[in-house]
Amino acid sequence: MQRLHEAPIPAGDVDDFVIVRATAFVNKVQRAMARDVLRDEDLPVLEWRILFSIARFGSCYLAYITRQTSIDPAHGSRAAAALERKGLISRSDDPANKRRKLMSLTPKGVALFERFWPKAQRVIKSVTSQLDARDFEDFKRLVDAMNTAAGPLLVAADGVSDADGSAQEAHRTPAHA
Repeated sequence: MQRLHEAPIPAGDVDDFVIVRATAFVNKVQRAMARDVLRDEDLPVLEWRILFSIARFGSCYLAYITRQTSIDPAHGSRAAAALERKGLISRSDDPANKRRKLMSLTPKGVALFERFWPKAQRVIKSVTSQLDARDFEDFKRLVDAMNTAAGPLLVAADGVSDADGSAQEAHRTPAHA
């Protein structure tokens, strides 16, 4: 029989542990996105994040996307392979670096994105519309500040911190550099 005990973490400590709040928020939005937008498209959230990132950044490398979005590189690689099998993205060799593959949306990928983008915007608007304009601007500013503050926690394999910006430029296409 399991022995019951009191909570070993004081409630105030949990309130200051921002990952609990941030994770709850992200999970709620992702579940709504999966339910209201992606289910009809048979597209898992991680594949949507990769597809959305290519639509956001233009043709780019997977390493760039994983750094910008904090997607685990191995999971991102599997999701990109699934998108390629579905014909939603294409990958081409980088003439300057044969080890890299440039990812682009295919016409089928563009059509899918254009179909689900308005639905995704409505899901997000249902959340953000609960804030007045100033609170929403403050929210974005604070999230950006927290992302910047957390940047040094993730040091890339090449030793370049996401926070200093040099890692991102090393993985953008020449058109984005």
